[in-house]
Amino acid sequence: MTSPAQDARRFPIGPIQDLPGRDWAALEEVAARMEGAAQEWHDLLSGLDDTALSRTSRPGGWTVRQLAHHTADAHVHGLNRLRYGLTTEEYVIQPFDQDAWLTLPDAGLPVEAALALLGAANVRWAALLRGVSPAEFSREVTHPHEGRQDLWRLVAKHDWHLRHHLAQARLAPGE
Repeated sequence: MTSPAQDARRFPIGPIQDLPGRDWAALEEVAARMEGAAQEWHDLLSGLDDTALSRTSRPGGWTVRQLAHHTADAHVHGLNRLRYGLTTEEYVIQPFDQDAWLTLPDAGLPVEAALALLGAANVRWAALLRGVSPAEFSREVTHPHEGRQDLWRLVAKHDWHLRHHLAQARLAPGE
């Protein structure tokens, strides 16, 4: 059992929330929020030295560097999940072992590589959110661990995820 303080450091923006609407306005809001979060990632990481990038927000947590690389990887993964969900009937999401991915050599690249990947993926996220009819987001995918969900839920999860890890990176001491 974790304490409320530990939970607040682990989930600093709280649990995933469903989007308040299922219309063009909701999609625009998410696109704008994702663009803002990507800029905030850039602003936070710019100029951090190796010591700051090696800090964690909590004992046993990922370093700021790992958070940056994981967030970029997951944002690309989420983008592909959305694209498959929009184009493939009965799509089954392929999960990835996030801890194992952080052991791969590309996770040791400078954080600028993570920021570039995040930025490129985010441009595509925004284009889809602003260009695909809201009705299309009612399509469903299946997550092997979470079950069936519509694309609105998938969008809400990835919107949350981008901001969740940003908040964790900000909690690292000295940030």
